[in-house]
Amino acid sequence: MNYKIKTVDKSDFDFLLSLNQKSLPEVSSINLVGMSYFLKNSSYFKIILDNSHPVGFCIGLMPEKDYSSENYIWINKKCNSFIYVDRIVIDEKYRNRGIGSYFYTHLAQTYYGQVESITCEVNILPYNKPSINFHKKYGFKEIGQKDTENGKKRVSYMIYKIVL
Repeated sequence: MNYKIKTVDKSDFDFLLSLNQKSLPEVSSINLVGMSYFLKNSSYFKIILDNSHPVGFCIGLMPEKDYSSENYIWINKKCNSFIYVDRIVIDEKYRNRGIGSYFYTHLAQTYYGQVESITCEVNILPYNKPSINFHKKYGFKEIGQKDTENGKKRVSYMIYKIVL
């Protein structure tokens, strides 16, 4: 386990797009325009490497960004001191090795003293049991639920209070 976190740049886009699309429906689809938006506007856009091999990424946004995601808008209305995780995606071959926890710990350390919490949403329709179990184990608590995408999905909004 020799992980390194680095900031994403355009040269990472092929990997990010491929990994994201392999992870549907656990995460929403994204294209090059979406990745470029996050590169320009996200507060935290990192890739994790295992011995120089990319194995996952995480995107986080601070409050009041110009982002039209209905989940981000919901969080903005309910919370005021947060970093919102739009997506955290780990290559299937590398799951259950502590990489998600490593990412969240890095995120918490990065924003400790700047925001009070990390927020996210997890699909409960379709049911994403591994993600729900992971977030609960890490210490996230549910703060609400909502039907999204015209009823195709239902999400659980979750929050983790940053304490180090």
